[in-house]
Amino acid sequence: MIGVSVATAALRERPRMEELAEIARQRARELGRPVLVSVTTRVRPRDPLALFARGLGVTHNRLFWSVPAAGLAVAGLGAAWSFAAHGPERFTAAASAWRELIADACVAADPALPFSGPMAAAGFSFDPARPGAGLWHGYPDGLLLLPRLVLARHGDLASLTVNGLVGPETSSIDLHLAAARRLRDLIGRSWRPPRVPGGVELADALPPGQWRAMVADAVADLRAGRLEKVVLAREVRARSARPFNPAATLDVLRRDYPDTFVFAVARGGSTFLGASPERLVGLRDGHVAASALAGSIARGATAEQDAALGQALLASAKDRYEQAVVVQRIRENLAELCDDVVAPAEPELMRLRNVQHLFTPLTGRIRGEHTIFDLVARLHPTPALGGQPREAALAWIRAREGFDRGWYGAPVGWVDARGQGEFAVAIRSALVGSHEAALFAGCGIVAASDPEREEQETEMKLRAMLGALGVG
Repeated sequence: MIGVSVATAALRERPRMEELAEIARQRARELGRPVLVSVTTRVRPRDPLALFARGLGVTHNRLFWSVPAAGLAVAGLGAAWSFAAHGPERFTAAASAWRELIADACVAADPALPFSGPMAAAGFSFDPARPGAGLWHGYPDGLLLLPRLVLARHGDLASLTVNGLVGPETSSIDLHLAAARRLRDLIGRSWRPPRVPGGVELADALPPGQWRAMVADAVADLRAGRLEKVVLAREVRARSARPFNPAATLDVLRRDYPDTFVFAVARGGSTFLGASPERLVGLRDGHVAASALAGSIARGATAEQDAALGQALLASAKDRYEQAVVVQRIRENLAELCDDVVAPAEPELMRLRNVQHLFTPLTGRIRGEHTIFDLVARLHPTPALGGQPREAALAWIRAREGFDRGWYGAPVGWVDARGQGEFAVAIRSALVGSHEAALFAGCGIVAASDPEREEQETEMKLRAMLGALGVG
C-alpha cells in the first residue's frame, strides 16, 4: 500500500533531515529568521491523487498538478511556507519572496527524480485592478505555496519531498516525524476514486439574453475600431444536493482530457480546478515553450465529420484572424525576454474530447537571468484571454462583464528553486465548494463574431467541467 512504502521512506530520511536542520538552525541564528529545509527521497510509484483526496479535512491547503499524457502527477499537502501578493506588482513581489526563501535554503535533492527539491505552487488572479468578490476568498492576486509534503510521479519514477522552516530552536525530530506520521495516517489504506455526484442544477450568473447583448455591444465597438479583439467570459452556477467531490472530478478530467494540464488548488472549503489545454509558458534549462490557442469548433460524430469540421476551422477567416492576433502578440512579448523565438507559419488542430482548436506552439531561448516569473508577467494576459490592445480590452471587460473572474483565465502552475517552472492558463475551470460550483468559459470576440454562435461556443466549452462534476 502507498502509505507503508512512502511513510517508511520518509522515516529513513530522518538522519539526513536532522543533519540539514542543524545547519539550518545555525543559519537561522545568523540571519535572524527561519530557514527552509527540503529533503527529497525516492519512493515506490503510486497515485498522487490519492494523497490529494486523503488530505480533505486534514489541511487547509491541498494541491494537484498533472499532465496525464506525459505520465506526470504531483500532489501537495499543507503549507511549509506561503506568500500572498496584491496589486499590479504581484509577479515581481512573488519572485522576490521566492528568491529570498531559496537563497539560504538547506536542500537535499536528486535531479533524477521528478519534482525534486523545493517546488512552490503558484496562482494569480486574472485582473488585480478589479475589486475581488467574496466568491474568491482565499485566492489573492498572487499566491505562492510551498507544501509541507509533496508526492510526485513521472512514469515509473516517484519522489517524496518534505519541506519545513527551521528556526533557532526548531526540533528536527518533531518536524520530520510529524510529516512521516501524517503520511502514514492519510494514505495507509487503499484508495479508489469515488463517483461524481448526480442531480446537479444549473443557473447562469447573468439573466437570459444579457450575455448575447454584451457580445453585440463588443462587436459594435470592434467594428468602430475601438478594439481589435476582446475576450468575454460566462459564469454558470451549479448546485448539488450531494457534496461535490474534487478528487472524483479530477479523476474524470485526467481520464477524459489526457492532453491537458489538470490542476487543483484547494483552500479551505473551496477548490479551484480545471483541465486546461493551453500552456501559458514553460521554462526548463533555458528552453522556453508557449502556446497560442484560439478558434473553436465541435468534434464530429464520425471520423469523416470530424475531419470536415477540423478543415472548416482551418479555413475559417474569422478564426484564423483571431489566432493570428494571439500568435503575433505572444511572439512579440517573448522576443523581449528570449532569443530565437520561433512559431510555425500555419496553425495546427488540437483535438480534445469535445472540441477542436487552432493551436500554434512557440519556442525560444531565455535571455540573461530571467525566470519563469518574468515570462508570466510579460505574457499575461495574452490576447487569447484578454484581448488586443491589452489595456483597452481589460478596461472593457472590467466595465461590462459583470463578475469577478478571480483566478479564471489566469496563470496557475509551479516554480522550482532555479526559477524554472510551467504555467497553464486556467481555462475549462471551476471554483468548487461543498454544494455549489462556479463554472467559467469564454470566447474571443472580433468584428466578425455572431453573439448566438459565441454563446454556443461557451456551451461547448462548459461541457468538459459539467461532465466532470456529474451534470448530464
